[in-house]
Amino acid sequence: MIYTKKSLAKLGIVTALALSPLAAVNITGGSAFAAVSEPLLLIENFDSLSNGSLPAGWKIAEGKAQVIDGKLVLSSPSISQPTRVIVPLDSDTGDYVFEADMTFVSAASATRWASLMYRVQNEDYPYYQFAIRKGTNALNGLEFAERTSANGWNVKETNFYPEPFEYNKTYKIKVIASKNRVQQYINNKLVIDTDQAADWLKGDIGFQANGSTVQFDNVKLTKQTQELPPVQDSAVLFPAEPETNIINPPTLISGNESSASRFLQVDPNSNGELTVNGQSLQTALNAVKNKQIPVLKIENEGLNEQLIDALEATQTTDIHIVSSNPAIVKSITEAYPTARGGLIYTKASLNKHDLEQLSFDVHSSNGKTAIIPQKLLTKDVVHYLHSRMVSVWGQGADSKDAAHALIHLGVDGILSDNPDYTAEALGEYPENTIVQRPIVAAHRGVPSLAPENTMAGYRLAYELGADMIETDIQRTKDGHLIIMHDNSVNRTTNGTGNVHDLTLEEIRQLDAGIKYSQDFAGEKVPTFKEFLQEFKGKDVVLLVELKDTGIEEQVIQEIEEENMANQVVLQSFYLDSMVISNKLKPEIPVGFLYSAGVPKTESAKLYNARIMTEYGTENRVTLNASYGSTYKEFFTYMRQRGMLSMHWTFRAQDPFSDKLNEGLIGPITDYTQWLTESPISLETPIKKRNLKVGHSANIQAKAFVDYRTQKTDNIESELFLTEQSDVVQIDGNTIKALKPGVAQVFIKHTFTMLGQEWNIVSEPIEVTVSE
Repeated sequence: MIYTKKSLAKLGIVTALALSPLAAVNITGGSAFAAVSEPLLLIENFDSLSNGSLPAGWKIAEGKAQVIDGKLVLSSPSISQPTRVIVPLDSDTGDYVFEADMTFVSAASATRWASLMYRVQNEDYPYYQFAIRKGTNALNGLEFAERTSANGWNVKETNFYPEPFEYNKTYKIKVIASKNRVQQYINNKLVIDTDQAADWLKGDIGFQANGSTVQFDNVKLTKQTQELPPVQDSAVLFPAEPETNIINPPTLISGNESSASRFLQVDPNSNGELTVNGQSLQTALNAVKNKQIPVLKIENEGLNEQLIDALEATQTTDIHIVSSNPAIVKSITEAYPTARGGLIYTKASLNKHDLEQLSFDVHSSNGKTAIIPQKLLTKDVVHYLHSRMVSVWGQGADSKDAAHALIHLGVDGILSDNPDYTAEALGEYPENTIVQRPIVAAHRGVPSLAPENTMAGYRLAYELGADMIETDIQRTKDGHLIIMHDNSVNRTTNGTGNVHDLTLEEIRQLDAGIKYSQDFAGEKVPTFKEFLQEFKGKDVVLLVELKDTGIEEQVIQEIEEENMANQVVLQSFYLDSMVISNKLKPEIPVGFLYSAGVPKTESAKLYNARIMTEYGTENRVTLNASYGSTYKEFFTYMRQRGMLSMHWTFRAQDPFSDKLNEGLIGPITDYTQWLTESPISLETPIKKRNLKVGHSANIQAKAFVDYRTQKTDNIESELFLTEQSDVVQIDGNTIKALKPGVAQVFIKHTFTMLGQEWNIVSEPIEVTVSE
C-alpha cells in the first residue's frame, strides 16, 4: 500500500519538511522502510496543519501568510506591501520541477500578480520567478523575471494565457529548471521557454503575492535529472520569399516545397485515419515542420479530436485551417485556439451581397483570410475586404501572365499549383512598386485641417478619399453614446467637465469648433447615431474606438439599428472589451490597440512577432499597434499568416514613408490629404503586341491613373523592362524586336508621395516576337 505525505502525517510517521530522496513509504505489518522510486525533494498539501501555522522551516520574508483550511494563503493588500514565503531546501540544487495549485481569491486589479519563486539566494533575494497576473490574457500576463542582487526587477521574458484567470478557480502551475534552461507551464501548457537563467543555478523555492490574495496547495518539488533541450530558433518559422521590388508582396502558398506555406488537403481514409495524399497527417506535418507554414484544408466534419491529436503530437501551433464550411473553421479554431482560420469561396459569382456575407462569414468563423478564385477577383473586391480586415489569398496564377494579373490586384497571398510562375513574375517589377492600396484611416477626421471628432472633419475626410474614418465613443451621464476622445470636454470644446458627469443635452450645448478656428464655430459634439447615419451606404468604413468599458452592447445595438455591421470595425485599448464585442457580434471585426518596444535582435523580433500573432489569433483581434511598435519582420510575419492590422498615429511624413516601405498596409493618420493625390491603380487598354524580328514599335498608349477621390487621369506611357532581355530592347517608348520569343513590358508611372518617389505599374503588355 502506497501512502502520501498526508496519510503519513496522520500516522505520525513523517514530520520533517523534506522527504528527499524519499518518494513514497511502503507500510507493511506496522514497520516502515524507504523505497526510492523517484527523486522527490518535497511534497506538501497543508491538510495536517492547523489554521494560522506554516510548515516547519518555512519562513515569511515579508507580509502576511498562513495556512487556512488546508491551503497556504498569501495576502498582499497593495503593490507596496507584497507577501513572500521562502522554503529552504535540504538539497543543494536548482535543477528541479516545482509544482503547485494556485487560486486567486482577490486582486486589487487585473495587473496584480502572484508567483512561484525559485533558486532563491540567501533565503531572501536574488531569485527567479514565474509571475502570473490576475489578467493573464494581457500581453505581459505571464513573466519570467529576476529579482536582482540590487533588489530590483529584471523582466526577461513575457507571454500571455488565452484567458484571464478566474477568481476561486484552481490552476496547475509548474516550473522546470535545468541549468540555464527554464520552462514554465499553466495547466500543462508551455507558456515560457527560456535559456536566460544562468546567473543563479541553485537555491531555495518560495511563493509571492503582490496586490492580491492567493491560495497555494499540493506543492511538489522533484529533482530534475535530465537536461532540457536547447531553445530552438526553429520555433519561430520565417520562410524565405522570392526576391522582388514590390513593397509588401503577396506570400506564396502551394502544395509543394516552392512556397512559404504548404497547402495540405486532409481526408480520412477507409480506416478513419487522417491522411494527406495517402500518408498520415502526422507524417505530412513532420515533413514541413520548421520549413513551411502548414495550411490544412478540411471539408469533413467531426475530425477535431483526431486533428488536434496530430497537431499536439507534432507540436504544431503555427498553422492555418481553411475550409469552404464556416462551421468547420469555427469548430476547429475554438478547439485549437492558436490555429488561424480562413474560408474558401466556392460560388460561381461574387456580387455585392455575396461579398458582404463573405466578410461576415470569415469573421464569425474566427477567420481572418478569404481564399477566392482568380476569375472572381477585382481590385474593388480586394479593397472591400481589406477595409474590413480580411486578408485575401487569390487562387490561380496558372501562368506567368495570370500571376502578373493576380499580383496586380494587390492580394496578400497567392495559392497556386505552379508557384514558380509567381516567383518569376515577382522578380520583374521596378523598384519601390506599390501594388496594394494602403487602407488609410482618417484619425478623428482630419485634425490637421478641421476640428477633431466633428462632422465637419469627418465629411472632409470622406471628400479626401479616406478608406476608413476613425472615431472615439464614450457614454454620457444619462446613457447616450457620443463622440469624444478625452475623458473631459475641456480641450476640444468651450465647456468643462467629464463626459461621464454631463448629460447629452449639456454636451450638445457646447461648441466643438470654436477652439480650433472661428471658421468652425458652432460645430456640435456628434452622437454616435449621427456619425453612423452620415455615412450609411457610402463607400467608407468606420473605425470605432471604444474609450469606455461596459458600453459594448449599446454600441453594437446602435450599429445594428442602422443596419451597418458591414461598415464598422471596432477597436480598443481594453482587450476584454473587444473579446466581449466579438462574442456579441462576431461578424464585426475587432482590433486591440497597444504600444510596445521594438526588440533589438532579429531573433528577438521574430519571437515577438510570433507571440503577438498568437495573441491576436487566440483573442480573435487584429493587432493595431502604434507604428513605433512595428518593424519589417513584424509586417512580413503577419502577412505570411494572413493577418491584417491598422497602425497609429502618423503625424510626420518620414516615419509614414518608412513604414510603408516596411510593409504597412493600414495607416491611421491626422493627414489624410497626404495620400489624396496618390494613384491607386494604373491601367492600359493595350494588352498584347506582335512584332517581327528586327522591327520596332513606338507605343504611345494612354494609361489611366485612378486616384482615391474617384478621379481618373490619362498619362503618356513610360515603358519598363526589368532587365534587357534577348527578346526585345526598350528605348524610351520604343520596343525593338531582337529574336523570337515572348517578353513582358510594363507601363510605369512614377509619382511622389510622402516626400519619396514610388512606382505604380499596369499589368504587363505581352510582346510576342516572331521571324
